[in-house]
Amino acid sequence: MSYGSRVPVSCPVGFKGRYTVPPGDTMFMIAQMFRIPLDTLVRVNPHITNPSIIYPGDVLCVPALITIPCCIALNKIGRHPFGSGGVAFVNFGPRGGEVISVMATLPQQSYFGNFDIYIATAFFGDFGGFGNQLFPTPEDPPTWATRIELPTIVSVSPEVQIAVQPSNSLTGVSGPIILFNDLTSCVLC
Repeated sequence: MSYGSRVPVSCPVGFKGRYTVPPGDTMFMIAQMFRIPLDTLVRVNPHITNPSIIYPGDVLCVPALITIPCCIALNKIGRHPFGSGGVAFVNFGPRGGEVISVMATLPQQSYFGNFDIYIATAFFGDFGGFGNQLFPTPEDPPTWATRIELPTIVSVSPEVQIAVQPSNSLTGVSGPIILFNDLTSCVLC
């Protein structure tokens, strides 16, 4: 028996992508793969009248889908020396879950005040943030890098904000955000 693929006329505002169902997929498997609640996936795909029956070629709206891997430039905030800048790379992690790797070309932390480390943080709105210290490569001047491993209970979305700021490891005082962007424009890389 042959079935025509069911394609939504449009996806709700804020949805980043569509998913074409391959043979063997179920709505439950797709919801798990994208780490979204099954009832949410069913609700935003009313063109699938019976979510227990989907066919290869059906197209589903997937909420807050970010194509992984993706990359985005981090915007400079404030005064920086020539050549400063940074990027974020979003991918699946080696231990499962998702990771955000941050790499930046920055001056020594003391350029921004009484600071001795850089911290990169991924902010998830009301949920809070996850961060990690950036470490230098051996070159002079160094490239600073870190990987933020996200717990499996969270998933990246376009609204996630990435920030880099200097900090003082002894006092815990953080300086101003010096690199920043959200993942709205994160593109396949």
